[in-house]
Amino acid sequence: MVRKQIFIERGQDEALKRLARASGRSEGALIREAIDARLAQTDDTDAQWEALLRKWAASPASGTQRDWRREDLHADRLTGHGHHPR
Repeated sequence: MVRKQIFIERGQDEALKRLARASGRSEGALIREAIDARLAQTDDTDAQWEALLRKWAASPASGTQRDWRREDLHADRLTGHGHHPR
């Protein structure tokens, strides 16, 4: 394991302590579980996103030069705005 020192809000600290007492698990274990859950969400979303990009790349228009970047598409997806590949 790697030791990390982080800052959390007072309300987060109080809720974490209550949850640890109620569940019988340590605060560290709860934090690690929360990180794992978030990473699992990200991995699923990124895998779906990569599959969609591969599908677009394999489309008949893939021989043409694109005018978009993956980073732009990701940012647009997060904001709900913007540019979509043609």
